[in-house]
Amino acid sequence: MIDTQHYKTILEDRRAYLVGKTSDIEESFEKSGDEPFDGDSAAVDDLEVLDDLDDMAQSEIRAIDAALDRIENGTYGICVRSGEPISKERLDVLPHTPFCKNHA
Repeated sequence: MIDTQHYKTILEDRRAYLVGKTSDIEESFEKSGDEPFDGDSAAVDDLEVLDDLDDMAQSEIRAIDAALDRIENGTYGICVRSGEPISKERLDVLPHTPFCKNHA
């Protein structure tokens, strides 16, 4: 039996961390909007990297929310494709995964 409370705590902590990071990124975008670039390609590159990081964080937040929903409805740790259990080792590495290793 999977200790869902353990994974719920891990997922909630990770979600809080990511939400904080996305807030920091949004703040960086807001600050950069006030500054002219003057052809500074490094500044543009920095914003593109921040945008990519924000996209990745938002994607992980959505996956975490889905995992938390699975915990609430009693299906956490069950592969959404095969219906087979997801190994504890896999959940330890990627607690928001909806797939067993065979369907990843």
